[in-house]
Amino acid sequence: MRKGEPIAGLGGLALLVAALLHWGEDMGALQAVVLIVFALLFLAVPVVSVATSGPAKAVRTAVLASAFGWLPLLIAALDWLFGDGGWVAPLAALVGWVGSWLSLRDESTPGATAPEVPRRPAPHAG
Repeated sequence: MRKGEPIAGLGGLALLVAALLHWGEDMGALQAVVLIVFALLFLAVPVVSVATSGPAKAVRTAVLASAFGWLPLLIAALDWLFGDGGWVAPLAALVGWVGSWLSLRDESTPGATAPEVPRRPAPHAG
């Protein structure tokens, strides 16, 4: 698991809890559903990394989370600034977005093994 993936997962978990706790109180149903969908996307970043072999699917999930992660941040920040929403949802969205971006920035591939390449003798000169 890369260093940024647990950060994205924690942000997703906090965003999920914040959206579920404030459903119907401070935010509308559509806003809560959108935040829950993005929370699940942030949670998928570390889960996919652990559940799959090789980096392709984990990188794909992190690309989606970092490319669209600004949307829940914008929604939660507007609700915080102009509505009755608290500061937990924007902070959680920011943590999830930054964590997914940090996981893309890390180019390591933990758990990957080098392929077995048969050795051949060098050609003779002459």
